[in-house]
Amino acid sequence: MNVTILAANGQIAHLVEERLLTEPTFKDIQLTLMLRHPERLSELNDNPRVTLLDGDLTNPTDVIQATKDADLIWSAVVDHDQTNRPTKNIIAATKLNGVERVVETSLLGLYNEVPGKFGDWNRDYGGTGRSTAGGVWFN
Repeated sequence: MNVTILAANGQIAHLVEERLLTEPTFKDIQLTLMLRHPERLSELNDNPRVTLLDGDLTNPTDVIQATKDADLIWSAVVDHDQTNRPTKNIIAATKLNGVERVVETSLLGLYNEVPGKFGDWNRDYGGTGRSTAGGVWFN
């Protein structure tokens, strides 16, 4: 299985990368990690299961290139762009490259940071704020 992680230098992305590269369950997964300044992950340069790409999520060509062989795209970015270019580029790349599975980890309330009634509703109905520790990934 080929997994592309976009915005691969974030905290959640690092947790995912570590699990995918160290747990025996995921030994057959090949990772493509796209980030601005790939030298930030230079410790992975010599890992035969990892391809590091310099890319920007606001550049559609970069996203298409990073996801061209992906079976699954893991998006680890919060899209603060006024016109949502990162999200639009990811959607376009999935269609162009035929990728049917996308995991989005920048959901509102991921850390239970949303207070009040809306935070309660978001947690209860949005599926955020629940631990996935020990869960099975990539069935």
